[in-house]
Amino acid sequence: MPIQTPRFIDKLERRYYKLGIENLGLILVVMQAFGFFAFQISPAAQYKFALVPQLVIQGEIWRVITFIALPLNTGFWIIIILFFLYSIMQIIEQAWGPFKTTLYLFVGIVLSVIYSLATGLTINTFMPLEMSLFFAVAALYPTNQVLLFFFIPVPMWVLAVLQAVFIAYLMWSSNWLQRGYYLIVYVNYFLFFGLHHYGQIHAWWRRRNWRA
Repeated sequence: MPIQTPRFIDKLERRYYKLGIENLGLILVVMQAFGFFAFQISPAAQYKFALVPQLVIQGEIWRVITFIALPLNTGFWIIIILFFLYSIMQIIEQAWGPFKTTLYLFVGIVLSVIYSLATGLTINTFMPLEMSLFFAVAALYPTNQVLLFFFIPVPMWVLAVLQAVFIAYLMWSSNWLQRGYYLIVYVNYFLFFGLHHYGQIHAWWRRRNWRA
């Protein structure tokens, strides 16, 4: 049974559906590819793209967008990573349509910018936002399988759990500002799936009490 998005998101879609960006995955891949080639030309490009709040305040407004182009990898693996990114974006758009897909990513981006400007944290990676996209796919299709290392079939939910463990490790090994960002950047996920998971927990609790 497909997961129903919260009613307020459905209402927003009915009212502002024209704001949805079609084939958003291709746009992300193009931006990432641009960031990758810019890095190959000059490693200093990574700093030029980073979301540095002090420089944004000084007028370098483009950084609120260009941090999305910070390459997820600077080596050969970028080809596989970009293919994977495009695939998960296509899956999300097929399940939700352009508006909800755009909203999901937009919320993550806006919260990242707000948190950076409010705390002074420099954001120099697109990885947390990319992870939030994968969490969405794993929630929508938990039993679908991914070929790990091209030949090991692994369900989406298993990879999501491993990713969550990795994020927990990053939070444990980071400072408080970085930990706050890892909490803020996944608000988009809980906006879309929070009620669904609450229902799951509530149903599990009722079954547990009934068996007792």
